[in-house]
Parts: sequence; C-alpha cells; structure tokens
Amino acid sequence: MSLNDEERKTMVFLQMEKAKRFLEQAEMVRDMQQWDLAANRYYYACFHAVQALFIHNKLASKTHSGMLGQFGLHFIKTGIIEDRLGGFLTRMEQLREKGDYNCVFSISEDELSTIVKPAHELVKVIAELVNNIEP
Repeated sequence: MSLNDEERKTMVFLQMEKAKRFLEQAEMVRDMQQWDLAANRYYYACFHAVQALFIHNKLASKTHSGMLGQFGLHFIKTGIIEDRLGGFLTRMEQLREKGDYNCVFSISEDELSTIVKPAHELVKVIAELVNNIEP
C-alpha cells in the first residue's frame, strides 16, 4: 500500500481507534461471560494496533502468521517492544484461532483472565510508539 504521509497518519489513527473500540467490546462481552468472543475481541484489538504500527513504519503483512513474523523481526528482536509482549501476541493468536475454529474447545474464564492486562498493555505501548495523534 503506497500512502502519502497524511494518508498514513489517517490510517494509523483509524487502526488505533478500532483497537480501542475492540478493547471496549472485549470488556463488554467479558462482563457477559462470553469468553471465546472476548478472546477474539482482545486479539483483534492487538491485531489492529499492530497494523497501525506497521502502517506507521511502512510495513505490511497479508496473513496473521506473517504479521507475527514481521512483528517479531522488526519490533521484538530489535528490542523496541518487550519480548514478553511478542510471546503474548503469538499465544493470543493461537488462543483466538482455537476459540474461533475448534468446536471442541472453549476458552475458560481463567485462560481469558491471563490476557486482559497484556492486551491493554500492548495496545497502549503501540499507541505511544505511533504517537497516536488525531489526523
């Protein structure tokens, strides 16, 4: 995607707004004890924050696994983002995939409780990295 600086800034802002909205949705469905759906929303909040980071840095990926690889290469291995948050994102993607596609698996309240704080933290860290300023 070839964007000029203003378009890039707008796209970063929109991705971060979606990330924040998905965090709010995750909290709402968590309160309703819908653990699978909450995990999905937490993951996608992180996903959209990472997309904002990619756009901000002129990077892109076409798949979830590609996103994880690019994130690890450009932001975890370089020390820009803490390693534990990279591991968290990988675990989140696996958990989300199991919750979404495996009809035998259901995410438990205990499993979900381990992802709430790091999801908020990752979105916050990325917001700070992209200097989330309105376009």
